[in-house]
Amino acid sequence: MKKIFHFCRRYLLLYKWRLTGYVSISILGSLSALISPYIIGDFIDQLLAAQDMRFIYRYFAIFATINLFALIFGYIGGRLYVRLQSRIGYALNRDFIQRLQRAPLKFTQQQDTVYLNQRINNDANSLVIFCISIIQSMLVNGVMIIVPAALLFYFHPMLAAILLVVAVVYFVFYTLYKRVLYKANYEYKESQSRFFAKLNEQMFNIRFIKLHGLFDHFIGRLNTSFHWLLGSALRHQRASYVFNGLDKLVMMVSQMILLLFGGVEIIAGRLTIGQFIIISAYFNMMLGALRYFFSLGQTVQSNMVAYDRLQELAQINPEPNGGQALTAIDKIELKNVTFAYGNQPLIDNFNLQLQRGKICAIMGANGKGKSTLVDIILGLQAGSFTGHVFYNGVPMEAINMYAVRNRLIGVSEQEPTLLSDTLSYNLDLDKEGLAAGQMDKVNNLVRMLGLSECFKSLPYDAIINENAANISGGEKQKISILRALLKNPDVLVLDEPTSALDAASCAALKTYLQALKHYKIIIVVTHDKTFVNDDDTVVLLG
Repeated sequence: MKKIFHFCRRYLLLYKWRLTGYVSISILGSLSALISPYIIGDFIDQLLAAQDMRFIYRYFAIFATINLFALIFGYIGGRLYVRLQSRIGYALNRDFIQRLQRAPLKFTQQQDTVYLNQRINNDANSLVIFCISIIQSMLVNGVMIIVPAALLFYFHPMLAAILLVVAVVYFVFYTLYKRVLYKANYEYKESQSRFFAKLNEQMFNIRFIKLHGLFDHFIGRLNTSFHWLLGSALRHQRASYVFNGLDKLVMMVSQMILLLFGGVEIIAGRLTIGQFIIISAYFNMMLGALRYFFSLGQTVQSNMVAYDRLQELAQINPEPNGGQALTAIDKIELKNVTFAYGNQPLIDNFNLQLQRGKICAIMGANGKGKSTLVDIILGLQAGSFTGHVFYNGVPMEAINMYAVRNRLIGVSEQEPTLLSDTLSYNLDLDKEGLAAGQMDKVNNLVRMLGLSECFKSLPYDAIINENAANISGGEKQKISILRALLKNPDVLVLDEPTSALDAASCAALKTYLQALKHYKIIIVVTHDKTFVNDDDTVVLLG
């Protein structure tokens, strides 16, 4: 438990005053539960000896007031809890997402991102709920032990001794069983995350499934995942049932002892019925509070699973990224660059100079390293290759490449990403929007890329659906090219730009880039040998 709190400490301190308010309200609310049994027991004794109705009205007013305050405190506490849990859970979740965004690209490319996202969200929220609940519940249950214990010792010290025996039984039982609970919980959480990922796989790959007729195969994959989930759920249920069953057995025995003891005392005239009701209520309160503390171990073991899984991700080192800022890019140089998958070099001892005035065309068969070379140039494979990359003579590892890619580099990928947002947002992303003075340039580029008809049916404030389902693949790539050109970067990278263009648009884009190359570094990944002039640079891989 200490590890979990140390892990979440920073997030809890962010909202310490809200947390303090929530706990204070919870303690005040618990006081009504402590007062109510005494009032009810005293009321019964008074009722047995009553001569008129006046005392009933008095007890009615007291009882109604206490419960009204309990309702008010419950509502306020609930509101505080929802705000607290949501804010802290979001902060923890957001930090892990940012951590993974800065992890090496090689790591994230090897992950099932749907599974990873669901796992982070579930585990982060589990830990936050656990920490808030522990702080609140330990204090409230502490009150629920101390106050009833004092009253029980006042009425009958023997009941306190019975409770001590129950506490020892709980402790021995939990100590023997905690490892079994941890293992069952870990397996169950893992199977839930993987099953959720397989569910998403079914919907995310609908086109692929239809295209290859893989309906039965994909359902088979889902069935396999479900059977693993079901098996782990049954093992988790069995472990939990054994724990809870023995827990209930201890409670049943303690209740039987209380009934036997109380009945004997009432018959002997040493207890009134009202006092027995008070003692029973406080005894049950103490047992409930003790049950909380001893069943806390089960909750701790469950949340240690979430903690361990988040710790695995917390150990991932971020990709290297320097701090030096660049205001412009005039030259890029690669020296003795080698990139390998395992022991097989894909790019071996490679050298290249990129500068303004020449388009660099990267050519080669599929799988020969074109995209990898571009990623190396852009700093997306930092730490995954040997050799050196220099920007304006400065080693890449010393440069803040996040800022450079954001401001100075424009990229159009062969399989571009368009967000589920407006067309305008997809063109300018996190910038201020398309300026009025840009519209002439925008319209010229739209005509050049053959997007005029598309933009008539898709105005700038229109929403591009998820996975760009309301536009064609060619239009998607053209919009990506338009976005890169509108950014007006120092370095322009176009991956297979001609695959989505007709002959006239290809010719227009080539003419446009030939004029533009005098002011920018331009890299084009292409199979089209006619796309570059004789004075340009051609890199042939493979």
